[in-house]
Amino acid sequence: MKKFIVALAAVGALMRPAAAADMAVKAAPPPPPPVYNWTGFWISGGFGYGLFDVDHSVTDPVTGTAFDISHDNGGRGWLGKVGGGFDYEFAGPFLGNWLVGAFADYEWTGIRGNYGFNCPAGCFGPTGFVGTLKNDYTWAVGARLGWVVVPQLLTYVNGGWTQGHFKQVDFADASTGAFTGLSLAANTQNGWFLGGGTEYAFNLIPGLFWKSEYRFSDFGNRTASNICAVGVALSNCGAAVLHSIDNTHAFEQTITTELVYRFNWGGAGVRY
Repeated sequence: MKKFIVALAAVGALMRPAAAADMAVKAAPPPPPPVYNWTGFWISGGFGYGLFDVDHSVTDPVTGTAFDISHDNGGRGWLGKVGGGFDYEFAGPFLGNWLVGAFADYEWTGIRGNYGFNCPAGCFGPTGFVGTLKNDYTWAVGARLGWVVVPQLLTYVNGGWTQGHFKQVDFADASTGAFTGLSLAANTQNGWFLGGGTEYAFNLIPGLFWKSEYRFSDFGNRTASNICAVGVALSNCGAAVLHSIDNTHAFEQTITTELVYRFNWGGAGVRY
């Protein structure tokens, strides 16, 4: 009897670890889901490439007679860009996932191309003038409307007001390349723009985004004077200081890629 009791005790001791091993282990709570919130301030910086197209005509300043009825010139080049703004993301069953924002940006541009006009009989100087037109900076202010496709991806359209600066054009004789003394003064042109793009959040660096954007700008109509420099090659440019009137309509298209930093990313999130 004593041996039987000892045997039962030994079996019980062996069973206890096995029973403990069979008991369910309480699972650790899952980590909290990442918080996404598009509401807040942001800054950005990047680079891109642009093209401009200028439709222009040149007329006599006295009679209005056309020297060059219609001429089309284009240019291209790289650009650098910085910007900043504020977005607000809506929450709720009806407006959820929509976003509105306001922003401003500035571009240093190297967009340039040949610029000239024909000058037949009746125009002072050679029969053709040629120079280089360069858009050296542009800035814009506007608003955008966005849709948060998934918590980390935003698509948007934007639009607003823009101003571009174009450097002075110094014209040469189209046939000989000699300086003529004729120039078109530097000027700023105002207009509007429309565009759109995407922003995507980097998982490894909270608050950092990659933005890609296309923009079309229309700088409208502009009338300016082609001026002969007094005392400089007047025999080439003409006897009158005011040589001709330049009428233009300029368009520009840009594609940019930027890094964006959002200051509030990881704050109170929006439920999707």
